Amino acid sequence: MYKIKPVLLGKVVQSKGRMTYFFGDLERIDSAIVFWYIEGGDKVVLVDTGISEPELKKYSFGMPYEELQSFEEALSKFGLKPDDIDIIIQTHLHFDHCANTRKCRNAKVYVQLEELKFAYSPHALFAGSYPLEFLKDIDFRTVEGDREILPGIRVVLTPGHTPGCQSVLIETEKGVSAISGFCSIRENFFPPERIRGRWPVMAPGVSVNSLQAFDSALKLKSMADIIIPSHDIEMACKEELP
Repeated sequence: MYKIKPVLLGKVVQSKGRMTYFFGDLERIDSAIVFWYIEGGDKVVLVDTGISEPELKKYSFGMPYEELQSFEEALSKFGLKPDDIDIIIQTHLHFDHCANTRKCRNAKVYVQLEELKFAYSPHALFAGSYPLEFLKDIDFRTVEGDREILPGIRVVLTPGHTPGCQSVLIETEKGVSAISGFCSIRENFFPPERIRGRWPVMAPGVSVNSLQAFDSALKLKSMADIIIPSHDIEMACKEELP
């Protein structure tokens, strides 16, 4: 069984509506810049890698950001260096999820084929989310649909936020834990009572296809015992999950 170690690199202050479709646009929240270290196997596995403060400020148009630690500092707390990483599961290729991946020179990087194709030739509306500098010199291993990566770790296709977004299901002592590939907080999976009657989940506020994103959230919620939303600050601050 695996243990999931959230690694919080920093906090972005942004509109809640970027996470929750048509809800909370005027509310400001802390959004986690985070990756996950999956402990328990004979391979060193990360889910996503996050981004550094200078790079985030360059591509996020000045969004307020508080960096707590660098990627290298975070890994060192586990006795690791970037070259020690064997596998990275890339949920999607937006800059805040993959900017540090190129530092892991020995890693095999699993990504959906549709996501990689879109990253190299994105629609104009999303071109700013896919800087090509973060895709260079990476050993990409493409996946098409749902697939086991290692025993007890599998990816499931959850498109909508991006064309090839994937989420990660991990066997733990407390059941199947799901790291949502798409941008989300707890309310995406457990909406406020006043809207729960019509929406059992909420799509991300930013998506290439909001209908797909809604269906993906519903799918993931049905597959997992524990949901780990990818930008939820409370989850990202925990020492271990579940």
